[in-house]
Amino acid sequence: MLELAGRLFDTLDVAHIPVMRLASIVLGMSLAGCSAIGHGASATTPAGAAAPASFVRSTSEALVTRMIDVREGITRTQAMRMIAEVLGQRYTVEVTDPRAGFAMTAWQASLQRDGVPDLRYRTRVTAKFLGDDWRKLQLRDEANWQRGEEWEVGYDAAQLDSVAGDLRTKLGRKP
Repeated sequence: MLELAGRLFDTLDVAHIPVMRLASIVLGMSLAGCSAIGHGASATTPAGAAAPASFVRSTSEALVTRMIDVREGITRTQAMRMIAEVLGQRYTVEVTDPRAGFAMTAWQASLQRDGVPDLRYRTRVTAKFLGDDWRKLQLRDEANWQRGEEWEVGYDAAQLDSVAGDLRTKLGRKP
């Protein structure tokens, strides 16, 4: 891989490429080279292995999203703290933007087989406040199941319902 990068640099007129763009090219080539390492027999799905029952194949926004009505009296700071607290109990919160009212967990291998994480199944959760008053929280779940070389896209219904319930309890309007 390094030899290929070296040959590329020899053929490029790097004086005309901004430094950050050049760094992006090198990083992209490195990642492309590394991604090919995992392809082979280990990347294929063994016979009999299947996605969990809670995995639903879907690209429909309506299915992968839950809306939560946020109760009055919660400040934006409190709301963001509550989201980070609820998501942080089970997941790694990777991105937060308190100004935009946005939080997203890291992709996580959420399926265990014989006590070992199954890296062919991954999930993440995204939460975003809607509107200027932040009285609606949009919760979105994403799940991917790797079948051979391809990733099937969908959501994890059990995870989405569980997280939505936890956030509704913490942030939702009281009856």
